[in-house]
Amino acid sequence: MPDMNEIQFLLYQLPDADGSVQVVIRDEDIWATQKAMAQLFCVGTPAISKHLTHIFDEGELRKDVVVSKMEIATRH
Repeated sequence: MPDMNEIQFLLYQLPDADGSVQVVIRDEDIWATQKAMAQLFCVGTPAISKHLTHIFDEGELRKDVVVSKMEIATRH
């Protein structure tokens, strides 16, 4: 069983593009920047921001619980 304080880094190789996207796994949560999420889903960063805004507006997640300047994380 992995240590719950262990931090793992994953690199996703982007299909049909040069480069990769880095995400972090910590305590069973996946951490990624909005830019990384946009690259993974092949959309622009504004699309990720729009979807996050809708998630918060609909009450699916609470922004004050899952957002900081450096990360977004949740177990919801």
